Amino acid sequence: MKKLLFSASPLGSRLADVAWLLLRLHIGLSIAIGAGWAKLVSMTTATEAAKLVGGQAALGPPDWFVQQVATLGFTFPSPYMWAWLATWGEFAGGLLIAFGLLTRWSAVQLAFQFFVIAFLWYETPEPVLGMYYQQLLFWCFVLVTVVGGGRYSLDYALTKNRSLLRELVPTRRVATATAALVLFLTTACLAGGGSLKSDLLIEPGKQFALGGGQPGAFRVVARNTGTVSVEIKERPRGGGIFGKATLAPGQRAILRFLPGSTALLLNPSDKKARIDLHVTGDTNLSMGYEVSGKL
Repeated sequence: MKKLLFSASPLGSRLADVAWLLLRLHIGLSIAIGAGWAKLVSMTTATEAAKLVGGQAALGPPDWFVQQVATLGFTFPSPYMWAWLATWGEFAGGLLIAFGLLTRWSAVQLAFQFFVIAFLWYETPEPVLGMYYQQLLFWCFVLVTVVGGGRYSLDYALTKNRSLLRELVPTRRVATATAALVLFLTTACLAGGGSLKSDLLIEPGKQFALGGGQPGAFRVVARNTGTVSVEIKERPRGGGIFGKATLAPGQRAILRFLPGSTALLLNPSDKKARIDLHVTGDTNLSMGYEVSGKL
């Protein structure tokens, strides 16, 4: 078990180990910062790092990524859960690869993610000849899974110092109990009352649906940060549609939705709408555009 977790060995020469370290740093940090962290704080450009200073970082997957995950079929129990796991997997997994800790485990989960992106998300994937970044990263993570961390990694340092390894690595029973506790707490946070933040862009004439069929009620704090008005309605579980509010640019509203209800956000204009959402209560919600626009 310890060998599987921390297995690492030197390559053929120190020069090869240095090159391997540089590759690990590049793919690890580029994924952690450029993909994982950028999604967690909803950055669309580097200048939006100011969100961190202002305390506006959501630390959760943006709605466009949740929609992308849902279109790939990852909808049970919730696309938000899978988007959350994928986003944190990119951030934490990339850092672990860069530092060389649990290198193979991190590379396996990232290889799976980029297999989905490179070969399932693309309409016409080219397994060998495709020249796009996602496929290159997939094969890089496969290679890291096979090779491990190399000489210049925390895995190798822990493996070489066996006394330190005994102190840092818990027994199998303790490790199993800890993993079970982490899984339980994560599931409880995702399934129970949590918090969801999103900087939502709604295409012209489109209607965005949030929730529908969930067992609990939820509350939405909505603030129109765009230049056009947004209509917010509620569609209860039993049918029908009820108007809740029409937010002009700059306006804010606090809205409550019943268990099983769907929150409908309609952009009736010919320009993109932008609305900042903070959802609490039952946040295990489906989300995505309605098939038809106005209802």
